[in-house]
Amino acid sequence: MNCPRCDKVMTQVHLEGTEAQQCPQCEGHWLEGEHLRQLESTVNVRLIEWRTLPSQEVQTRELACPRCPPRLVMKKVRSERDQHVLLDVCERCHGVWLDGGELRAIQEMGFVAALADAVRFITRD
Repeated sequence: MNCPRCDKVMTQVHLEGTEAQQCPQCEGHWLEGEHLRQLESTVNVRLIEWRTLPSQEVQTRELACPRCPPRLVMKKVRSERDQHVLLDVCERCHGVWLDGGELRAIQEMGFVAALADAVRFITRD
């Protein structure tokens, strides 16, 4: 399968107990929908959160699903975990494209944000 962003052949990688396709050039990931949910459940707390996300211009560019012929344009969806991450989702096969850096962004949380989430969880009614 070729990368929807740069058209290079992707390779299969193992990510925390699940499989994905990764582009060797742009480092984006192709995941099945249920695999994304599994990876989103992992939260790595970092003292300082350092993220490198693609520009808004790159994230908003239309992409075609690499799996579904004819090349069906994928829908843009904001990540529930990080509003700065714009996912590309195929409505036919439910595959998800994450640009380079987006997977890390939805899996990592800065210490202050993690502490705020813990306080909200403890004090909720």
